[in-house]
Amino acid sequence: MAAIVALSPICTAPRPAPAVSAAQSITSSYATTGGVEKGATSLFRRACIGCHDAGGNIIVPGATLFANDLHRNGIDTEEDMYRIIYSGKGRMPGFGEKCTPRGQCTFGPRLLDEEIKLLAEFVKSQADQGWPQHPN
Repeated sequence: MAAIVALSPICTAPRPAPAVSAAQSITSSYATTGGVEKGATSLFRRACIGCHDAGGNIIVPGATLFANDLHRNGIDTEEDMYRIIYSGKGRMPGFGEKCTPRGQCTFGPRLLDEEIKLLAEFVKSQADQGWPQHPN
């Protein structure tokens, strides 16, 4: 009888709610405000469009976000894109929270890791499609 009582839901400790990762939180936030795609577009407008409108590059014309330029510059995967967005490269500043050295990083607001992942996915997807969705 004691074993039955011990295993009863009344006697067992409640299970903690599963932890929500930053990615799930950010994705959920964007999902409730119009979808992940819209969230990525909004991030792109906020952090990237000043230099990369419609996938171009007004600072360094040979470093656009079109697939052929990305490939030529050694950026072939979302991981490559993440690294560049986080740490910067050449004249592009890094946007990562712990980006160093300071002179290579944006002086504006930094992005969360999950925001950078979302941007990397968005830019890679747009590049693979020839930038059909112009987020301007």
